[in-house]
Amino acid sequence: MPFRARCNPANLLQRRHAVLALRKARTPLLSSAQLIQEPIRNDAKHHIRLSSTTSLLSPFTSFFSRVRKSQTPEAAAEDFANALETRSFEAMSKAYGVVVNDPIPSNLLSEEQLLDAMKALAESTAKIPKAIRLLRRIYEDFPTRFGYPVRQDHKHIVLQGLVNCGMVREALEIALSMDQKDVNWRLMLRAAVDANVALGDIIVQQFRQTTPPDQEDYILLLRIIRSHPSQDKMRLDWLLAEMERKGIIVDQNIQAEVMQVYIAFGELEKAKQIMEKWDFFTLEDIGPRMWDAQVQYFIAVHDLSKLRTAVLSMRDAGHTVQQDAILALTLEQLNQFIDSKSKVLYSDVIAAIHAAEQMAGTEPGSKVWAKVIRHYLQNVRYREALEVAVRLYEECQGRGVALDVELARTLIIPLCSSRKQNRLDDALRIYDQYMSLASSAELESENTRLRFAEVYEKLLVACARTHPPPMASVIRLLDDMRTLSLDFTPTNLISLLILLMRASPDHVSAYNVYSHFHALNPNAIDQAGFSAILTTFLNLSWKHSPLTPPDLFISMMKDMNRAGYSPSPYILSSLLKQYGQLATRARRGNSAESEENIRGISKAIRDVHTLIKLDPLISPDIPLLTALMDAYGRVGAFFEAFEVWDELVQRRAREPRETVQEVYGAAINVMLDTCGWSYSLGKARKSWGWARRWGLVWEKKQWDGWIECLCRCGEVEEAGHVVLEEMGAEAIPPPDKETVRLLYKFGRKQRERGRNVAGIDRLMVRVRERWPQWVEELSNERGLTRMSKRTE
Repeated sequence: MPFRARCNPANLLQRRHAVLALRKARTPLLSSAQLIQEPIRNDAKHHIRLSSTTSLLSPFTSFFSRVRKSQTPEAAAEDFANALETRSFEAMSKAYGVVVNDPIPSNLLSEEQLLDAMKALAESTAKIPKAIRLLRRIYEDFPTRFGYPVRQDHKHIVLQGLVNCGMVREALEIALSMDQKDVNWRLMLRAAVDANVALGDIIVQQFRQTTPPDQEDYILLLRIIRSHPSQDKMRLDWLLAEMERKGIIVDQNIQAEVMQVYIAFGELEKAKQIMEKWDFFTLEDIGPRMWDAQVQYFIAVHDLSKLRTAVLSMRDAGHTVQQDAILALTLEQLNQFIDSKSKVLYSDVIAAIHAAEQMAGTEPGSKVWAKVIRHYLQNVRYREALEVAVRLYEECQGRGVALDVELARTLIIPLCSSRKQNRLDDALRIYDQYMSLASSAELESENTRLRFAEVYEKLLVACARTHPPPMASVIRLLDDMRTLSLDFTPTNLISLLILLMRASPDHVSAYNVYSHFHALNPNAIDQAGFSAILTTFLNLSWKHSPLTPPDLFISMMKDMNRAGYSPSPYILSSLLKQYGQLATRARRGNSAESEENIRGISKAIRDVHTLIKLDPLISPDIPLLTALMDAYGRVGAFFEAFEVWDELVQRRAREPRETVQEVYGAAINVMLDTCGWSYSLGKARKSWGWARRWGLVWEKKQWDGWIECLCRCGEVEEAGHVVLEEMGAEAIPPPDKETVRLLYKFGRKQRERGRNVAGIDRLMVRVRERWPQWVEELSNERGLTRMSKRTE
């Protein structure tokens, strides 16, 4: 288009909205541009919204579509009433958010209006799961924000809404807080069919205490027993005896339920006896429940021929064939392909599903697709089996099949087990789709949470195995777990956390992973777990991030202390030793980069020293102060190292006599080494004298340190006098070959520099006369042969 046309504001906006329309409404997990810290949003929908401030028609219409002013509370209250009449819950939620933030919201919405809204929301939670959020929010704000009293009818409305969307546990909490006579326990009994055993037992007990069961109630009680076949079979016998005692007419519907209970318990002969009483030839008085029971029986006994006949009869009679029958017919055809073909392809699986669908006259749901995909992956040995599974998933989504937790789980777990990067991308994509479409009720269902716990573990392990790992995805998964109140077992948590920390690209990312794991359940990490985590964090090192940040390390130690475990000073000593080793490696390179690295290490050591002095969490001991002095010495911060030594000298009187000699051994060696490298002979003599006066010099290693310190300070002759005259006398350890090596090493260097050559030669002659064998062995080593010949 011409330049002027391209600059037209309306055309610019048109192109901008065209670009926005291509973007997804929800940020995908695969994005690693930034870490997503917010919890999941379950109400996200994939739709496009164009701004009301602009128009795509012309600059004239866009001129009149200006930015709308912020809504006033009064206008929001009016919008709330209008949305209630039209049952527009999205608009109602938006208006309510404005009203409830008013200082006195009770002036805007009356108690009757809120009650009508709660009734409308409760009736719609089954069809619009998002409505339960607004219902619960209004119920919680009723006494706190509006100041209205909460009555029994309010609780009953919320109870109905929770039951309609399948939130049985939350509904039971509301029911137990009410007067038991006012609770509709028959409504709760219907919800107990899909609840777990513990909740079902509580509901059944409350129902029996308040409500006399009728014929339909006994059907529900039978379904509850069928839902949990692991329960004691005596419950069924007791229930049947009760029905007989109370004169309950056992019609064909109840017979069908009893038959399915027998099938669930594996008592197929008793189920057959009930079925043989029914007339499936004339189809007289044969209802849907009887058809379903018959189909379940044929599936249980693997009589697929009769199953096909029953399915065709159901279809011809106008009944909906249950999904279990479609699944059985599909797997039968699929198994024939597996037995007869070397490769079972995507087209074969689709053909099997299509054949069962045509026979049943009913479309397969997510349960059928999930179990067919799982069966295919378990029984087909084909290199591209995962690719076929992904294509099957895309096919079912293209057909509009609901994406439930079982279907998502069936795909995600095997995809995470693959070593290919694109498989992890597929797994994260499916996870992201499920979390976008899942309702609040489904995500808060205990069954869903338990089934999905393994998915998180598999996804996180797969992320840790990928290089580089998608850290944005890791953080997002951990946030979702915290939102869903999911957790790992302590053993799995520690091992998985360590795996992800080692796979992180830097220390900050590793700490970020730790903080999110810790937020899942701070009590799940024990003392051994914290020690393993700290050790792992300490051992992490990258070229661009070689130093362990002391502030992050101390933060982890504080978490350990808050959990009731005292962090050992040894952990911090290990951090300082790491800094010292890094400084030693950095000093070997005489470059600007090395100097920069040493400055960074020095700052980190000073930060640790500040924390030791100021943080009450840390109780420094002698090994910790020794490590601090050593670290200072290795970066050339000798003044700070001597300050630490002064503190060590002052602490000597407070140490137990039985351990003081042992704990100060390393400190004396470090002090002598620091004095030697800083050429501080005066401090070395003073420190050595102090150590000998208090009986802290007891091992040969300390004498070697004293000799090396003297030699570094240029006092090789004095060092020789110590070796020849003092060592070996009284309780002093005698010298060995390594001691003589020190004299030869520094003597050679001093002689090459032309310092006191005659004195060094005389010393070496005496050493050769005293230990000829050691000198002979040392003379063959590099750098000592020439000096040995000269001394001869």
